Amino acid sequence: MSFYDFMQLFLYAANWNLQLNLLFIGLAVVYLLITGPYRHKFPGKDPVSVSQKLYFMFALLIANLAISSPLDLLAHELFSMHMLQMSLLFIVLPPFLWLGIPDWMIRPVIECKGIRPVFRFLTGPIVILFLFNGAISLYHVPIVFDAIMESHFLHFVSHTILLILALCMWWPIVCPVPEWDKTKPLFKLAFIFLNGFLLTPACALIMFGDHVLFDTYRQMSQLAPILTPLNDQQLGGVIMKIVQELVYISAIGIVLKRWMKEQKKEDERDLAELMSRKPVTEE
Repeated sequence: MSFYDFMQLFLYAANWNLQLNLLFIGLAVVYLLITGPYRHKFPGKDPVSVSQKLYFMFALLIANLAISSPLDLLAHELFSMHMLQMSLLFIVLPPFLWLGIPDWMIRPVIECKGIRPVFRFLTGPIVILFLFNGAISLYHVPIVFDAIMESHFLHFVSHTILLILALCMWWPIVCPVPEWDKTKPLFKLAFIFLNGFLLTPACALIMFGDHVLFDTYRQMSQLAPILTPLNDQQLGGVIMKIVQELVYISAIGIVLKRWMKEQKKEDERDLAELMSRKPVTEE
């Protein structure tokens, strides 16, 4: 199969999930209505910037590509496409989703009596650091992985749990609700670094393994026979690690930029306060 034939899979309408495509379009329309012409029905709500709306639309686009496009079909036949799907859903999607939702839409949910303590616990940096990376590593233990892939129910439940944990993992980094953003920039940088470090062993075992780890992908793909099972597995590990590194490096850059901007404002404030003081004259 040539690369052209591979890409043709994405041009064939039957390979797309029409119901999910329509669902994502509906979500986009509802979001634009709430943040646009119907925002006046929510008193005291700040306007939503164009960039914030674009973040949300991009998040929907990523989700649609991951679960509603032919990528979802390929993910059941090629381990590399499975890892690309997971990278999009659990590494790329969450920060864009948080950045795209205004704080006045998030606050009423996370401050509900029953949700607040659970959400605060799950978004604690130390807790979620090990929960998220531990869950990703456990998911890719061969016996666990094969059991999940053989059951639609387990597949749905496990991906739902991983998405919730991924959203909680990104919360301390991009926290869209100001009063909840308690993590200092230096700790955010350390948190991002540790996330990358903790996921490295699982990626390394997949990348450098000398045999196929997962029974689900022991056979050549019938839909896209382009790689041997072992090469497909190794490529999957490479894809997840590259996507992770690109996203985390970008996050580090954004945190550093914001930190420098905040420091500049503080310096300007201190300088203005110093200049405003009247000199003390000796009698």
